[in-house]
Amino acid sequence: MALFGKKKNADAQEKSAAENKSSSSISDEMKVILAAREEEQQERQARAEERQQIQEKFNKENDKLEQQVAQASKNVLSGHAKPEGMTFFVVCDEIPIGAMPEKEGNIIVRGTIRGTVRTGMEVYLYQGHGDRFCVTVEKIRNDNREFVDEAKDERAEIEITRGDIPMPTDPDEDASRPVQRFAVLTDDKGIENTKDPSSKGLAAAGNPRTIAMLCEYGKYTEENTFFGSLMDSVITAEFMTLARVGNSKNGKSQVGFMSIKTKREPNVTYLPVFTDLKLAKIAQKNTFGRNSGSNQTVPLNFAQAAAIGRDNNNQGFIINPGGPVTITIPKPLIDELVQTRTFKERFGEGAGDRVAFALGGQGNSGIDGSNAKGGPDVPGMQRIIIKNPTETPEFLEIEKTVKDFCKDHTDIEKVMILVSEPENNSADKTYLCIVDCPDRSIEAECKALADAVRPVLKEIKKVQFLHYSKLPQQDDFAKKATWLYMK
Repeated sequence: MALFGKKKNADAQEKSAAENKSSSSISDEMKVILAAREEEQQERQARAEERQQIQEKFNKENDKLEQQVAQASKNVLSGHAKPEGMTFFVVCDEIPIGAMPEKEGNIIVRGTIRGTVRTGMEVYLYQGHGDRFCVTVEKIRNDNREFVDEAKDERAEIEITRGDIPMPTDPDEDASRPVQRFAVLTDDKGIENTKDPSSKGLAAAGNPRTIAMLCEYGKYTEENTFFGSLMDSVITAEFMTLARVGNSKNGKSQVGFMSIKTKREPNVTYLPVFTDLKLAKIAQKNTFGRNSGSNQTVPLNFAQAAAIGRDNNNQGFIINPGGPVTITIPKPLIDELVQTRTFKERFGEGAGDRVAFALGGQGNSGIDGSNAKGGPDVPGMQRIIIKNPTETPEFLEIEKTVKDFCKDHTDIEKVMILVSEPENNSADKTYLCIVDCPDRSIEAECKALADAVRPVLKEIKKVQFLHYSKLPQQDDFAKKATWLYMK
């Protein structure tokens, strides 16, 4: 019996030892699992902390940029250079497709309001290709999702009427997105004839879209869509610059444009341009205006600024060099912009390549009179001679094409075609087509006429268009030239 008992105890001890061994084995495995799990949790926590640090850094930088934008906007809206008629602007950085307007047909945009906007205001929406539409503010919803009658210097959702924004003509076009991202909403009417490709000669430039986008530039500088919209606004803007206009010599006025240097590039000069007359006048009164001896402010469209900014003297142009917001458009960027579809449709092929021709018909009688007789003397550039074309086989075919075209286009009253050529490069010729038709149809008629004559161009392959109403009435070269077509 004793032996049996001892055997039983031995079996129990072995079983207990086996259980202890098993228990010890499971604990070791769990230790490995728990250690791995703890390591994973630590890695997740480290990643979370890293993301939080990145987000905090982003928020800090974004807050800094927002403060800079807010200050720039304040300088524009309440400073000495406040654009006439502008009390607010919004760069619409969100076009929420899913947001439902209170009234069917209305449009909702989001952005940060700079200044004060109120319901019921009749305002303007600016977007691509110089389009400007008149709309009304119907509803304002602040960042707390509350409807308010007025909002100031805060982020908000704004419901606007469709106004004169056209409905899509193509059934496949997305009718629910009539507003482009980074469109500008403001109460500043800006320049007239924004869609007129020959819009020149304004007494005072006004560029609410460009001003608004320059204020927001630092905030969205890394976004390609914003940069593209900003450059579109620059191409379709009108500027002022400073010039010295001397006495007429041999029928040609002496015109010299001011150039400036920057602290960053003391050996490089740029053409200074200004977004309105007020800023140009301020610059004229200060030191660099007096040193230049400038005695006139001259309006320039982008093609003209591009031509002068890329002459032998300059490496581009600077918008508002004295503030309140400034941007440099260097020569390499101009080279790219003049190749864009927006530029070519608005000004024509090569319009930004020759200074004297680019200055033609800008509405300044002192300068335009000299252009008709060959163009002003611009330092570093050659003059342009404008004359009647010769009856070459090419021109006779162009004449027939134009007359056939005009028979089917009743808005066109008259068409004249001249030839412009640089005085020192007679091979670089351009047809100058002057069209007399109502303002409402000038853009469409010029585009259609360009498409019609393009196939028959052989020796001279460039055509530029000018609205007859933009020619100075005291300038008699158009009266002496022969009209190719008259209704």
